[in-house]
Amino acid sequence: MQDMDQVRFKYSMKNIPIPSMNAYKNRLVEKVESVIKRMRWKALYFLKSENGDDDLPYEEKFGFKTRKCPPQIADMISFEEDMLKMIEDIEFRKVNDKFQKLLSTDIQRMKKSDKMFVPADKTRNFYQISKQQYEKLMRENITKTYKKTNPSSYDEINMDAKRISSDLNLDDRMEIMAKREAFITLKDHKDNFAIILPVD
Repeated sequence: MQDMDQVRFKYSMKNIPIPSMNAYKNRLVEKVESVIKRMRWKALYFLKSENGDDDLPYEEKFGFKTRKCPPQIADMISFEEDMLKMIEDIEFRKVNDKFQKLLSTDIQRMKKSDKMFVPADKTRNFYQISKQQYEKLMRENITKTYKKTNPSSYDEINMDAKRISSDLNLDDRMEIMAKREAFITLKDHKDNFAIILPVD
């Protein structure tokens, strides 16, 4: 019998807890800056076409967006200042909500726990298992399907991608291949689940 505890939350994992004041402000500034940047690009193209300066040759970029910042548009300065002033003047109020308190309590419980919370594959269950047991399960299931490779393979793939992006004139728009953590889910709908622990 595996050493684990079943945990079932009484709500969807898609629910969003109320962020801290600083986290909310940081995210709001990011989004406002993104909106202003997009508006500047639109205004720039509009002004160029209006002045007849849009006769530059078309260059295929395959949907990759530029990282360059558009120049400030004189007619938009007052609007941008007002947008940023709204963020400075934003006020927060305390929210007394039972559901948000429940979310906050569960998050704190997960942070303080010395065990991993592993989701089930097709149910809303979670299972608390030790870090060692989780790593063992993940290693066994990864090596069952995949073969370990040399770390230099990662660099070789990125170098190939860099060469291709340079040939297509996209090297200022593309990023290197990101490393992502592997994870598993438990198939608790299978027979003898607690004994054999099938995973995905």
